[in-house]
Amino acid sequence: PDKAESFRSQFSLPRAYQSYEEMLDDPEIQAIYNPLPNGLHGYWMMRAAEKGKHTLCEKPFASNAAEAERVAETGRRTGVKLMEGFMWRFHPQHLRARQIIESGGIGAARLIRAAFSFALPRQPNVRLNPALAGGSVMDIGCYPISASRFYFAAEPATAYALGEIDPEHGVDMRMSGLLDFPRGRALIDCGFDLPYRTSVEIVGEKGTIFIPKAWLPEEEAEIMVDGEREKLPRANQYVNEFEHFSQCVLQDTPPRYGPDDAILQMRVIDAVLRSIRSRQPEPVSDLRHQGSDLRPEA
Repeated sequence: PDKAESFRSQFSLPRAYQSYEEMLDDPEIQAIYNPLPNGLHGYWMMRAAEKGKHTLCEKPFASNAAEAERVAETGRRTGVKLMEGFMWRFHPQHLRARQIIESGGIGAARLIRAAFSFALPRQPNVRLNPALAGGSVMDIGCYPISASRFYFAAEPATAYALGEIDPEHGVDMRMSGLLDFPRGRALIDCGFDLPYRTSVEIVGEKGTIFIPKAWLPEEEAEIMVDGEREKLPRANQYVNEFEHFSQCVLQDTPPRYGPDDAILQMRVIDAVLRSIRSRQPEPVSDLRHQGSDLRPEA
């Protein structure tokens, strides 16, 4: 309670709550932002939906695809809007890159390389808690996965991934993977024990696009198109994301990226995690494993 009140005072907010349930019971609240640890995303989205609250939820949307399906069904039944919060999809640099691809500027995309890594301090951290859906794939590997789907505008059929499992916590610290799309391949990697890297490269039949600061650019960003720098307008991707979701709520329009997209994303994540455990290619659409424990064994 003291922490909530301190936060309220610091940012001049109209009120603070003693619990999540108290907030959801407030009839003046229309929508919420859910930045809780990964393993709590699905539960609190469903609780919010039952109270009639729209939710913009941080990635990943749920702990696995089966839970994402339940969240989506709850949203449909209660009539609320749900969106997974990949803020990078609202930055002009990615909108421009996809525009170039769709206009044929680099020919058909055939190869994507995408990475997200940073050195995570070893002190206790929710990112390393398997009970809260921790691990590098769930926390940051989801970015390269989502970018590959975004730029290929398709879904992969199979995923093959190798990972390094932390023996103390039992979650993946690092992952290198291959996603097999209908017309190309994506090489993805992530890690909690690697230097800071946030890049995407799209290789087409006639050219390439390189985005050096793919996930957390400064407000003024740039992309490289066949080696030539192209500067993009100043933008705050978080503001763009929140404005989009707010307008969807206020105007009763569907979000650009709704629950169905989040389910497809979670199916790929599930396949990557299964592959780390089996050390074999895994089908993305294999629904037999939905709802099982997909975390790789230490």
